[in-house]
Amino acid sequence: MNIRLKTFDVLVINANPLLNLIHEGSFKPGAINRVPSMAMVAEGKGVNVARVLARHGHRVALTGFAGGHSGDWLRELVRTEAVEDIFIETAAPLRVGFMASGHNTNHPTTVLPNGFPVTPTECQALLDQVETLLGSVKLVIASGSVPDPAADDLYLKLLSLCAGRSVPCWVDAYGPAMDQALEGPLPPILSAPNREEFKQSRYWGRVKELHITDGDGPIKVSSLSEGQWHVFPPKIKQVNPLGCGDCYLAGLAHGWLLDMPNEDRLRYAASAGTANALRQDVAMVTPDEVRALLDKVRVVRV
Repeated sequence: MNIRLKTFDVLVINANPLLNLIHEGSFKPGAINRVPSMAMVAEGKGVNVARVLARHGHRVALTGFAGGHSGDWLRELVRTEAVEDIFIETAAPLRVGFMASGHNTNHPTTVLPNGFPVTPTECQALLDQVETLLGSVKLVIASGSVPDPAADDLYLKLLSLCAGRSVPCWVDAYGPAMDQALEGPLPPILSAPNREEFKQSRYWGRVKELHITDGDGPIKVSSLSEGQWHVFPPKIKQVNPLGCGDCYLAGLAHGWLLDMPNEDRLRYAASAGTANALRQDVAMVTPDEVRALLDKVRVVRV
């Protein structure tokens, strides 16, 4: 079916996705490690958000840049998650990383390339694709870094497109592309920086709804319409912190799509992030795992 004829709850943009080769067991640095198996997993902040939303029954389209054999593999993996693959093919191949748990599973060893080359023409193709879909989506989420300085103005232009069609656009990113988005004439509707990312810009106050995460500490929420909140996740023994912020963002989007009251939406988001921290894998949480934690989240209006 022509993608333009479909409707989606969410369009997720992951400009700099990743194929991650994962070994979940221990290993010895500086030695040959023979292991029973390894897994190739589709990752990236937007991929994680899309996967969790699809697992909650939402219709999700996922775009970004993905070229070469590695890009084909990522697209194949994404489709198995019931996510609509509409990635833009690039001349450069998609980046591939490596992650191993090591002896301390709270701090896995991760090796990631920063990105891969993209051209201005490829950037415009992505924006053109988004523009054709804006009439058939309820929410746009741009999540993660951009792969190349040629795409530093991507989110700035994306926000302009979404505003022109009155589609809310959330941006959860960092680096020069996020700086341009924050400083531009149309800042994101919602952003969720962690504490270190928050320190890197003085323009966060322009975001209508800001969620500042801090590991397993309380989340500080500031909304121009709802006021200020502190959200206290459950205290747990953390297994793997990677992807918790992405699951939190997906939980927020799930609550927004269901028109949950704000306090319930915050509780659901914190539960989603915590559920992810209890697993070794990344952004594979299920709705049942999230709901099991809801009563353990404390939400306080400031």
